[in-house]
Amino acid sequence: MRESPNRKDLGSYYTPPAAVRTLVSWATRGVPSGPVLDPSCGDGRFLAGLNDGVGVDIDPAAVAEASRCVNADIIAADFFEWAPDTNRRFAAAVGNPPFIRYQRFSGRARERALHYCAAQGVKLSGLCSSWAPFVVGASRLLKRGGRLAFVVPAEIGHAVYAREVVRYLLGSFERVEVIAVREKLFPDLSEDCWLLRASGFGGCSEAIHFVRLDSLRAEESSWAFEPVSVDELGRWGFRLRAFLVPSSIRAAYLDIAVHAAVSRLGNVARIGIGYVTGANDFFHLRPSDAAALGIPNEVLRVAIRSNRDLVVDDIDEDVVGSWIANDRPVLLLDLAGRSELPGSVEAYLESEAARAASGSYKCRNREPWYAVPDVRTPHAFLSIMSGRGPRLVGNSAGVTCTNSVHAVHFLDKADAKRYVSNWRNELTTLSCELEGHALGGGVLKIEPSEARRVLLAPGLDLSEEQKELLRSGTRELRRWRHFRAA
Repeated sequence: MRESPNRKDLGSYYTPPAAVRTLVSWATRGVPSGPVLDPSCGDGRFLAGLNDGVGVDIDPAAVAEASRCVNADIIAADFFEWAPDTNRRFAAAVGNPPFIRYQRFSGRARERALHYCAAQGVKLSGLCSSWAPFVVGASRLLKRGGRLAFVVPAEIGHAVYAREVVRYLLGSFERVEVIAVREKLFPDLSEDCWLLRASGFGGCSEAIHFVRLDSLRAEESSWAFEPVSVDELGRWGFRLRAFLVPSSIRAAYLDIAVHAAVSRLGNVARIGIGYVTGANDFFHLRPSDAAALGIPNEVLRVAIRSNRDLVVDDIDEDVVGSWIANDRPVLLLDLAGRSELPGSVEAYLESEAARAASGSYKCRNREPWYAVPDVRTPHAFLSIMSGRGPRLVGNSAGVTCTNSVHAVHFLDKADAKRYVSNWRNELTTLSCELEGHALGGGVLKIEPSEARRVLLAPGLDLSEEQKELLRSGTRELRRWRHFRAA
């Protein structure tokens, strides 16, 4: 018997009773007769009390536990190996599919899942997390008119790959509901989870029905679903995260967005990541180490290495001077494009530390291994992850940066200071919240593609009423990502 994988490897977090009751009672209400499927059944709690339940799970320990605890047909299998061969069709599919991120959702398991979905006409990105193919795969086994009720990660509201899942649901069910729950369903899991309900398999829908709940303790009769049309979804890039704020705030934001004085960051600047060394500790030296090794200043560049360096409005000579005085490891060994190297550098490249560094994946796949590519001098830096939101910081000292921060190159260098000084206005602050996404633990993350959509308005004079609406939207989105200001 093979060893049972651990919960982290399988993305397994067993669902609280309140969520189970909510999903199962809805899924089994008014559906065609027939069995109910849980495609990743775990301990079988979604199938408890059902007369005709079928559970599938890859974990032998979970299968054994479910077989003991519930009166259902429990199948030990990889769902995506089992699904293509089964002739069974189901009245409903319920459950909590595993939330394995694409970095761990790999190899044959991912190939099978994506191949199965592609065979059903749904092409999912190789970057998708494992819950997405479970949504598609389980729904394809439903009878006409069947229902699907799943726990899903909140990234259904922002991830690029989730847009294909949303489009698929709209084209496959008569009604699609997304229930955003602010209170954590899984206290031990950093990621927030929402509920997905879809009814009338075989039909189609022109809208997502969306509701915001502080917790599942609210009576379902009080849930006020807001229909979000496909057109409106399109205005927000198919990101449901925007609907966490009231319609009055969304309307004010969109009205301001079309003002002539407003532009998006991607229209005035290029945003990318900094360089990748492949061996940071080798390539970044402390001033004392550089002096001891005799490394000349001509091959050293001061570099920003993390978001923690972006605590000021501008990286100027005084800031750099403090880093040097504190002997921080901020001196990048920049050897790209050099045909001749100083003797002290050649000696360093023959050291034991160099031999270890040259074996890293990035280093051994470039020629020469010690030449770090893409070392540039941006006009500004943008933090990737933060609590209050990303910070835009000027670069008057002309330093460079690693891929731990975003490098911002303005199309007109003269604009840099103006945009940096105006970054923390009410519009841009809310825009960062709307375009970025919660990472867990109160942190907001913003990818380059998200940063390009952030609104800038250095010359726009907003009314106090508009400012308060925007501030209110920021407070609400921070509340949803559980950020608490110090």
